[in-house]
Amino acid sequence: MKLISTLQLNIIMTILSQISRVFSYVSPRGKRATQRYMYMLQSRNTYHIPRDYINNPQHYPPFKPISATRLFSSTNKEQLDLDPYDILRDLQHIQNKDILLSIPYPTHYSPTSLETFKKCPQAFFFLYILKLTQDPTEPLARGIICHTALEEVFDLKPQERTLANLENLFRRGWSKVRGERGSEEDDTNESNKKKENKYDVLFRDKEGSGTADIEKEIEWGKSSLELLRSYYELEDPRSVTSPNPVVNEMWVNARIPISSTDDKDERIELKGKIDRIDVLPNDNAVYEKVQLQILDYKTGKKPWFKYSKRFNDKIRDEAFWKMKVYAMMLKKMINQTDQASKLTRDEQKEQYKYSMSWNLKQRLENAMRNVQSNPKWSDIIELNSLRLMYLTSNIEDDSVNDPNTKQEDGIGKATCLDLSLGSTPQEVDSLLDEVEIEVQSIVKDIHILVDEQDPTAFKHCDWRYCSCHELRRRFHPGSVYQEPGMEM
Repeated sequence: MKLISTLQLNIIMTILSQISRVFSYVSPRGKRATQRYMYMLQSRNTYHIPRDYINNPQHYPPFKPISATRLFSSTNKEQLDLDPYDILRDLQHIQNKDILLSIPYPTHYSPTSLETFKKCPQAFFFLYILKLTQDPTEPLARGIICHTALEEVFDLKPQERTLANLENLFRRGWSKVRGERGSEEDDTNESNKKKENKYDVLFRDKEGSGTADIEKEIEWGKSSLELLRSYYELEDPRSVTSPNPVVNEMWVNARIPISSTDDKDERIELKGKIDRIDVLPNDNAVYEKVQLQILDYKTGKKPWFKYSKRFNDKIRDEAFWKMKVYAMMLKKMINQTDQASKLTRDEQKEQYKYSMSWNLKQRLENAMRNVQSNPKWSDIIELNSLRLMYLTSNIEDDSVNDPNTKQEDGIGKATCLDLSLGSTPQEVDSLLDEVEIEVQSIVKDIHILVDEQDPTAFKHCDWRYCSCHELRRRFHPGSVYQEPGMEM
């Protein structure tokens, strides 16, 4: 096969570039087809970086996510003809439209992003490749502020962790982000512009003047406080004594090979945040291992297992999937901490974020009866179980709520779902190895779609509440996948 010379390739690229510019006025689909063909002639870099960037990187600003508020705020209804490549160009701060862009691989993954891809590849494309978000919703705001309050309440002394203080922590958290509650015209002064408050869009009459609906906000606040009261009935934080919680809102980082056979240098970067880690009581004087439980707060309702056993098991597995990934990541950090002692000082600095923090090690040492200096952590720590702490449940779920007792507020009781990771260390390792293999498989599927270099390769789901439907409406027809016969 005769190879194309560099000169011939440059000529072809120039011609195709001019054709692409003509097609852009006639057919966006034709423009994208030309771009994809041009991409095939180039090397498969994650980003197409201008040649001058290599010699003069200081002339180019760092890559950063596009302003989602500018694209998707309720005040920008006119921007409904977006193109994925224009967004990628904005992400990379490239103004020249003749420069060919490629769809990049994500720089890292989180349990949430991996779960999103499992459920809806198109939502993953919008949120984690194009870096777009929707306006915040009331349930999302409630979840974030409740999580913050439940974290901060454990910063207080045990006797100060009263329900009143927990509620006040929620009020304080909301007051910091709620913004001014006048009309939209009143919120355009310079002081509010500096805040760039993303929650300003909540509780407004979007069909009317944009005036804040204070009554609606008050009702939202009351229902949020009811969730915290429900939590307080489930677990009195005053009774949670040292060393628990061992940590709150802890970042975990891990690197795993992209497959069991790939070179060690090709790694998947994982990062996420665990809500809480507790040490379980150990009354066995012989068994000295510290048993850890990973907890996650949920402001949504506990799943109602009212279906067949097979379907209920599927619901339960989906509920715990992200938690299993967190457990796998934490296990990797424990193992990396043991390996760090064998590394040089420079290697230790490089691997620091993939190891247990000094604070976590100190808290765990305090939880142990006898601990030697420089312990091998994998020999004294064992991941025991996962706990999903739901702050509410379906009012008709008899497994949680007494059918003879009518809830005055109409909110179901808080409850927990627990999952044992295994009865022996071997069972735990086997389960987490399976999780790692599944993560590798998901990332491979993501790479396969990215390698197609076609935004329409990312198919949407049919779940009515998925963000893919709202975000897809903002794009030019044909620029992203749309199932035939389905309304935008």
